[in-house]
Amino acid sequence: MADWFNNDLSDYIDKKEKVVVDVRKNGKICVWSSVISAFFYALFITFFITIFSIFISGFTSITGEPNFTIILVLASFAFVCGYPLLVWLIYNSQRSARYILTNHGIYDIRGLIFKSVKFVAYNQITDVSIHKGPIQSLFGAGSIGVGTASGNVVGSVSEGSGTIHSANELDIESVDNYKKIREIIIKNRKK
Repeated sequence: MADWFNNDLSDYIDKKEKVVVDVRKNGKICVWSSVISAFFYALFITFFITIFSIFISGFTSITGEPNFTIILVLASFAFVCGYPLLVWLIYNSQRSARYILTNHGIYDIRGLIFKSVKFVAYNQITDVSIHKGPIQSLFGAGSIGVGTASGNVVGSVSEGSGTIHSANELDIESVDNYKKIREIIIKNRKK
């Protein structure tokens, strides 16, 4: 269910390439992340519907005052119906992220319906780092940052002083066996 449209790798990967590792985000992290994210999105949408109903729609009682009972029922209905839908959409969006290591490089395939594919060749990789947060540690997962010499430059300069650093070209986020994947990347980079 989390992978509606990208079961066939031949759409993204050359037939001459050999798949070494095909990995997705940790399922438990996706569940927790989607539940929390959807809660805040649902609260925002409910708040917007409530404010919109109060000021624009004209739900008024006989006296002409806003009928807050109808407005609260509408907002509650929007939250109860929208929250599970948001959880499902966010979860499937996160689980659709797929990281494929081949003998030539790393593919990052994302998206439920509209796919985006990013490729980094091993010979372009200059830096491989591991990142772990408390939630990732709880579920035994980690993230791998892959940097290149031409990586994305991020920074700000104001009044003569500033910071400039290179962001990762590709992030393999919240995966199990992150140490093994890092070793595979480093080994193939040296070839």
